[in-house]
Amino acid sequence: NTAGAGGTMGVDFLELGMIIAAAGGDPRLGVCLDTAHLFESGVDLRAPGGMAETLARIDEGCGRERLVALHLNDSKTPLGSNRDRHENIGEGDLGMDGFRTIVNEPAFAGLPGILEVPGFDGEGPDRENLARLRALAGEGAAG
Repeated sequence: NTAGAGGTMGVDFLELGMIIAAAGGDPRLGVCLDTAHLFESGVDLRAPGGMAETLARIDEGCGRERLVALHLNDSKTPLGSNRDRHENIGEGDLGMDGFRTIVNEPAFAGLPGILEVPGFDGEGPDRENLARLRALAGEGAAG
């Protein structure tokens, strides 16, 4: 999924489903959910019901079985900004509550997660970002 900055493809799950269908619908075609892109395109996982709404959109658009990986990154820009700017876990507008919801979502259990963050030392993914995600796992969804 993309952040929705002008002229992009794959902004929402219906569009991703159409791309998969246009490519022949092979079962090997999958979707990587980028948490910052989702937030920047206007999906608020912090809000009550935000995750349920997101999963319903995935089911309707391309099918949950297509979800094969997660790009885990916070957003430097606000909800719906349509600007792709990644931030360290808990340091952006998605925040710790958003990631608590994400890492405790049963539909995501077993999916590989790839940290795509600037890093606290400015050199990319690091142990602190990973430690933050691990600390949130098992806490359950906020609010």
